[in-house]
Amino acid sequence: MNGFFSGMPPARDWFYGIRTFAASMIALYIALLMQMPRPYWAMATVYIVSSPFLGPTSSKALYRAAGTFLGAAAAVLFVPMFVQSPYVLVVVVALWTGILLFLSLHLRTANNYALMLAGYTLPLIALPVVDNPLAVWDVAEARTEEIFLGIAVAAVVGAMFWPRRLAPVFNDAVGKWFSDASTYSLRFLNRDVRPEEVTALRMAMVGSFNSLELMIGQLPHEGARPQTVRNTKELRGRMIHLLPVIDALDDALYALERRTPELVEKFAPLLAATSDWLGHKDADPDRWQALKDRLEALQPSFEALEERKQLLFSNALYRLGEFIDLWQDCRSLQDAILCERQDSWRAVYRHWRLGRLTPFLDRGLMAYSVASTILAIIVASVLWILLGWTDGGSAVILAAVACSFFASMDDPAPQIYRFFFWTGMSVLFASLYLFLVLPNLHDFPMLVLAFAVPFICVGTLTVQPRFYLGMLLTLVNTSSFISISGAYDADFFAFVNSNLAGPMGLLFAFIWTLVARPFGAELAAKRLTRFSWKDIVELSEPATLAEHRQLGVQVLDRLMQHLPRLALTGQDTGIALREVRVALNLLDLLAYTPRVQGVPHALLRQVVAEVGDYFRACLKAGERLPAPSPLLMTMDRTRRALHGHGDDETRLHLLHALSGLRLALLPGVEFLGNAEPEEPLPHGIDGAPL
Repeated sequence: MNGFFSGMPPARDWFYGIRTFAASMIALYIALLMQMPRPYWAMATVYIVSSPFLGPTSSKALYRAAGTFLGAAAAVLFVPMFVQSPYVLVVVVALWTGILLFLSLHLRTANNYALMLAGYTLPLIALPVVDNPLAVWDVAEARTEEIFLGIAVAAVVGAMFWPRRLAPVFNDAVGKWFSDASTYSLRFLNRDVRPEEVTALRMAMVGSFNSLELMIGQLPHEGARPQTVRNTKELRGRMIHLLPVIDALDDALYALERRTPELVEKFAPLLAATSDWLGHKDADPDRWQALKDRLEALQPSFEALEERKQLLFSNALYRLGEFIDLWQDCRSLQDAILCERQDSWRAVYRHWRLGRLTPFLDRGLMAYSVASTILAIIVASVLWILLGWTDGGSAVILAAVACSFFASMDDPAPQIYRFFFWTGMSVLFASLYLFLVLPNLHDFPMLVLAFAVPFICVGTLTVQPRFYLGMLLTLVNTSSFISISGAYDADFFAFVNSNLAGPMGLLFAFIWTLVARPFGAELAAKRLTRFSWKDIVELSEPATLAEHRQLGVQVLDRLMQHLPRLALTGQDTGIALREVRVALNLLDLLAYTPRVQGVPHALLRQVVAEVGDYFRACLKAGERLPAPSPLLMTMDRTRRALHGHGDDETRLHLLHALSGLRLALLPGVEFLGNAEPEEPLPHGIDGAPL
């Protein structure tokens, strides 16, 4: 019995199931009382909109209302115009769905739902009335009213009866990221890097980071204060820098250990102090300042930087200082969010590349996904017309819905199959209710009792992510297929004919997706690798500082998309981190190059051009080529030429950028000359294929 109860959903999940069921019954009762033609739409909408948390419920309610209204307006506009030409109407419906879907893919927060919903609401309303176009206004009006009713009831009930805020969930996700990031950082600071462990931690950090984006967009919908929302965005904007900063520090320390072991003893106490400081979960500015003072005291003089070993030591200090400042900012922001402080937050990690996160979008893959959706709708509609199937429009509708829902996924076929399976199960459940249960019911209270146990149990399971899709589809489709109205009127053959069309449309969408999109995550990972090379090539071409800043932010955002796909396909994630560091160090070179003149300026430009040529050759060959040895010579000449040119700050930034570029682009050059032949290369440069 202990095992049985440990697997049961917690009490708060049961309360959510009861609350949502009560809201759906209220919406159904009001719709029946108002004699709406399709009251089951109001009931189904409650389940679609509801969430255990106040923010997602409010945001989805708002965006569903906007999307429904826009799609209904399009149906009223287009159906009378093109109903006399069925094939033209089919193309118009498919293009409308595809265009709105393409626009929605540009948004990665909850507001993308409004555009996607507006896209497939048009076929939902337009296709069932093609044989009676005069009814389009009535259908559009009824759907809008019933969905608005369901939205209003779900929002009001969710806000009144013990609403849960999303902020604690956000804070828990941030806390998990800090736990993983702290362990990850300590492994590198203590020089105890275990490839399997750090790879798992890296993927956990990326997963937590990516989950924060949607939650941040929903926090304002539950009343979060503007400064708190700004702090959450600032925190996420700094989280994204931690992986490349730690990777750069690891390379610098590894080179220091192999090339200048005599300086490692000088550096070791600082690493130990940093590890101890990392264990404190507060953001004490005095402790941070004391650590920074120790770091500054070890900084070599500008004259000493002419020696290669001292430059390696200075570069390691610089990378460690970046990490310390970045971690202090993350901790202080976490504290400000937890305490909901409304005073302006002050940063200590300041870098010219810091800017508003700009999402990277693979528009080529997006366009292909949308094009396959448009063609699927057109082909399904043509089959429907040619077969003369009266209720075949339902097949086209669910094919459009399924292709739209999962268009952003690398491999949507498995999810569409789940859609097909649970929709088929919903037809079975609906038939049992319609022909065995409902004939024995004579009033609304009895209807509520008949629905209560299964709908509450299934609704409770929707809280758990692994059950969410299947259970939600079961609730929504069962409600729709039963088609509850003011009077009982069931015909078995009409039920089978109309409700089998939906699963057939989903089966068509599944087969179509298998044929049109068989690539999976491998293609996405390969394209992201090529995009990273193209960005480095683009950096070697003229651009403004603002354009460089935007490109730098996009490089980091793409890394968060790239790493999960590399891990999924069994590839080395360290290679992608190195390419990002190449781009970031190139950006630093480009930012400070205009501050020096003469020979150093020309050599810095030559370094940038040669790096661009190298990655241009990689693009042409379709694989990562060995880095050319002349590039190493050019970087050495540039380092020596910087002596006595520019102010001290500029020269120091350029030297650190050159050293970081050298380590990222040519891993191992600092120590291979002194290392034993059998000594393994550092983690992340083991030659694993892309």
